[in-house]
Amino acid sequence: MLTLLAAVSLIGLKAQDNNTLKPVEPGIQWDTVKVIIHDKYPEHLVGIRYNFSFTGVMMSPDLEVKGMIAPVNLALLYTYYNPLWGWIDLFGLQTGIQFSQYGFKNGKYNYQNFEQKVSVIEIPFVSSFHYDIGESFRILAGIGPFIGYRAFTTKSNGFDCFDNRFDYGLVATLGLAYILGRVEFHLEGSFNYSLSMLYHPERMSSSWWLYTYPWRAGINLGVHLKL
Repeated sequence: MLTLLAAVSLIGLKAQDNNTLKPVEPGIQWDTVKVIIHDKYPEHLVGIRYNFSFTGVMMSPDLEVKGMIAPVNLALLYTYYNPLWGWIDLFGLQTGIQFSQYGFKNGKYNYQNFEQKVSVIEIPFVSSFHYDIGESFRILAGIGPFIGYRAFTTKSNGFDCFDNRFDYGLVATLGLAYILGRVEFHLEGSFNYSLSMLYHPERMSSSWWLYTYPWRAGINLGVHLKL
């Protein structure tokens, strides 16, 4: 019996000895993980962009107007990419000045002095996102507001008291960039929707209101230089 108790005691002491943490000897490191973070730096780009658009005006009630092609849209842009905490390189801001056109034609109803093409000076403020694929390509996306001024019209009598000259709305873009040294070539699709009505609601009648919101969808071609 005494022999059995002694054997059990020796086994317990041996297990306790095996579970005891041993001190780490000097010069030896266990479970060391080395994290390497590559610093990213801000980027400043200046470029020009050409846009070919299909445009129209969303009307309520629907007057069944036709859309219009606007082949002359040019922009001078500044883009700033700012990495968060020096290594999350996804975010940026784009702004500049842009000359754009949009409008509509009479459709089913031939209203006199109604259809027009408007030329607008715009300033966008776009949150610009990018995801780099290697060193040569970037996926681009952007969304944000714009403000503008309707400067010219093709109406024979020009602007009248029912025309809204101040413009504002939202713009969204999605595309791809090819990087060649300090130069970037951008190909994007874009959509602009104006929240400022083209006409005062009483343009057609004081008894029923007409709501007119211009839009345009287009293809952007841009060349940007990294400063």
